Amino acid sequence: MTSHRKYLRRGAFTLGAVTAGGYLTDYAFNLGLTRFLSAHEYGDFRVAYAFAFFCGLAVLLGGDRAAPMVLAPALERREGLRVWMYLRFYLRNALILAAGIAAVTWTLALLHVGSADPENHHPMAWVVIAIPLNAAAAMVSRTLQSARRPAWAALPWRIGLPVLQLALFGLWIIGWGALHIEAAVILSIFATAWIALAQWLWVRRLGLVEIGPATEIRQSRQWLAQSLPMMGSFLVALALNQSDLYFLEVLGEENEVGHYAAATTAAHLLILVQTTIVGLIAPLAKPAMEEGPQASQAIFRQGQGWMLRLLIPFALLLALAAGPVLGLFGAEYRDAEAALVLLVVGTFGWALAALPSLWLQYEGRAGTVLAISASTLLADSILNLLLIPRFGMNGAAVGTAVTLTLAGGALLILQRRSHSAHLGNSASR
Repeated sequence: MTSHRKYLRRGAFTLGAVTAGGYLTDYAFNLGLTRFLSAHEYGDFRVAYAFAFFCGLAVLLGGDRAAPMVLAPALERREGLRVWMYLRFYLRNALILAAGIAAVTWTLALLHVGSADPENHHPMAWVVIAIPLNAAAAMVSRTLQSARRPAWAALPWRIGLPVLQLALFGLWIIGWGALHIEAAVILSIFATAWIALAQWLWVRRLGLVEIGPATEIRQSRQWLAQSLPMMGSFLVALALNQSDLYFLEVLGEENEVGHYAAATTAAHLLILVQTTIVGLIAPLAKPAMEEGPQASQAIFRQGQGWMLRLLIPFALLLALAAGPVLGLFGAEYRDAEAALVLLVVGTFGWALAALPSLWLQYEGRAGTVLAISASTLLADSILNLLLIPRFGMNGAAVGTAVTLTLAGGALLILQRRSHSAHLGNSASR
């Protein structure tokens, strides 16, 4: 436990840097995009990259979700070959599945179907190239996270990527005078590839991976048994966070997609706090559980305490300053002020349930978490269908606020009951 405390104290600086610096750079990146692209093109860009991000994690079959459970103990024992076997297995599968998604998308593009039609100037046909890159980036980042190097895992993506993208956009504009959406997508893919390669070279330099033959098929099956339920829970949760944009694209007014995307960018501060704290705590969760319920609860309470101390002030700031925050994008984006306040409410409840969800999954209850997440997605989709045609983006935000708050509360209650049960079992032995 002493080493855990030292790690968490060192991680406090990373937490602050990633939360503040990452949010500011992401905000600057989105502000830059709204200056370079029209509201319509900005909305298309966000929808396309949400698709690439979702698929990039889907093709990993949950390997990134389960990585701390497998890689953290292996890295402590300096089992570099085992780490390589894990990475190789999931990245090979990801490449095959990404090729299949690309083939389907490009076939639709050739047939001029929907958003994949290149004549609609939608970047969907281009952005599929980013899917295997996003998968590789996630696995390399998880390796560093499992090795308890949160700064190297998070900062290159939270700060480095948006800064590099903006720099490339600026150079493009200097050279060609204007930034079109296709160029923005291609430059973003290049930036992702560059940072993923830099992180991989750092992993190799640290000696975290020993490249060699990987032949343990039985071990691979065990990994899949652990990762697939976790993948399901995460992808449903990710779809829940992104589904509003897709529904607005189909059911709402075109300009509202860009306005709502700006509101989600602002509310993303709470998700950034959530993912940063989870990233710090995840490598400690499984070892703490193996020590016993008391050690597990001590780590959980410390992480949940940080979550509350950061989420509450940031949520209040965003809710009270919703108008000025959105006004930075442009006067027309202030139309999404009410939507931002509602998104803050829902995102707060969902972020607060992140660690309870992690604990439940590590305790073997990923199926329960998946059921709650899937029910939430279904309810949110029904509300989107009912509310968006009448109320537009505010209808989407209402549905999200209601469903995320209820789901977050359910996960908190379930984890509390689970912990009480474990304490009771431990006391009876």
